[in-house]
Amino acid sequence: MSKRRDERLTTYDASNLKRLRVANASRGVIDLNEGFGTFRDRDRREIYPAPVYPIFGALEAAGQLKALEEVDVITWRGNVSKLLTASWNTNEAWTMEAELVNDRTIVLNVKETEEGLRKALTRDERDERMCYWGYAFEEAVTSEKPFTEPVDCMDCFCAVVKTKLGNMNVVMCGEVDCCDGDEGELTNYVELKTSRVMNDARQVKKFEKDKLLKWWAQSYALGVRRIMVGFRDDRGRVLKTQMLETLKLPGYVTKHKGAWNARDGLRCASLVLTKLKEALAEQPAGTRVRVEYEPKKLKHRVNFIKDDSIPDFLPADARAHLMNSGALQENVSTKAATAPAPATRRSASTDAAPELSETASAMSIRARNAGSSRIEYIRSLGPAALLYMQGKDPNRSASMRGRVNDATDGGIGIDPSMWMQKAHTFLAPESAIPGDQSVDEINAGKAAPASSAKVQPSSSGVRGTKRPAAEEASMEDDD
Repeated sequence: MSKRRDERLTTYDASNLKRLRVANASRGVIDLNEGFGTFRDRDRREIYPAPVYPIFGALEAAGQLKALEEVDVITWRGNVSKLLTASWNTNEAWTMEAELVNDRTIVLNVKETEEGLRKALTRDERDERMCYWGYAFEEAVTSEKPFTEPVDCMDCFCAVVKTKLGNMNVVMCGEVDCCDGDEGELTNYVELKTSRVMNDARQVKKFEKDKLLKWWAQSYALGVRRIMVGFRDDRGRVLKTQMLETLKLPGYVTKHKGAWNARDGLRCASLVLTKLKEALAEQPAGTRVRVEYEPKKLKHRVNFIKDDSIPDFLPADARAHLMNSGALQENVSTKAATAPAPATRRSASTDAAPELSETASAMSIRARNAGSSRIEYIRSLGPAALLYMQGKDPNRSASMRGRVNDATDGGIGIDPSMWMQKAHTFLAPESAIPGDQSVDEINAGKAAPASSAKVQPSSSGVRGTKRPAAEEASMEDDD
């Protein structure tokens, strides 16, 4: 699927899939600041940045709607990555919305957190520049004539894949940066990342325990086997590049006590989805819940919170495809007929506000038909609509937020670390769990000229000054 800024021009083909140009990647220092002044970023204030309807459109265009007959989970890759990394995530909150359709298929909607929206609203020029560096690296190593046109992060290629997570069949969609070889082969897809060069053992350890975990989760979930990394300095200059193999990443961290591992990440994700399906199966058809993880409030606990204010994020045709997919059980019709419909509320501040059943997906379709962008369409509906899409609906029940107690109505909590005390015999083929690898394989490289500052040589072969602690959490990993 080739997504474009103008959603009306999105096509279900590989026209936006870029090719890796190895000669570009090895041409010496790459200045990632080039083109920053004309960068076309996405609107990072959108609470629903990735509607699910294109996934169904891609399946239909490829003649693969039959895949819906056996699917247990439909979502974007970012949601799966959050589940794979939850057990070692002690800082970043996340949320997603879920509904069980036809008593079999969980549809997970992507939703931005309030913390994420706040960060988007308070970013300074340095934050925006660091965010741009990742897109600039992609432009530098894939374009025939880099930076001759404005870099637009909305123009991208997304792959829809079918995979398994434990006993669950998963259909997911995720962005693919480029390919190196036949564009029709998943094995030729390459993820592109940037990271600061490392100057000491502490930075190497942090890189392996934190950044490699996120990279592994993103690439492994979609089946991308290689990751090209541009190691940069604090000024945004790539000094060396290196190709990593996704399946080898877990081996780099085995020497660190309490570090992440692929097998337990997969088990945790499978457990959360299994418990979510069990919880939703006990509710009336049409029930929607927020799946929330807030490690700063309570570590290692995922909450399922029933919330009638969650809008319908499935377009009517997508819901029809699922209901007619052959997975519908005989008792579902009775259950759906007798169950009360999810509550919908209209904001009192303007009659132009949409019903809460109108979602980002529906708005995209309406905007396309109206000949405008989604954000323009939302704004045209009035201030209440815009407030709702920013997660500020005045009718939303404040008492439903942040529940962590099983005894509260609608709050269901599970501890992802449960699997650590139990034996599991599913998930993670042995080929996905490599043995120990030398960290030097990541960081070996030609040394750059030494800085005047007295620091230890980098494990990546580059010397540099110590980076401010505030910048250690880079914004380059956006999916």
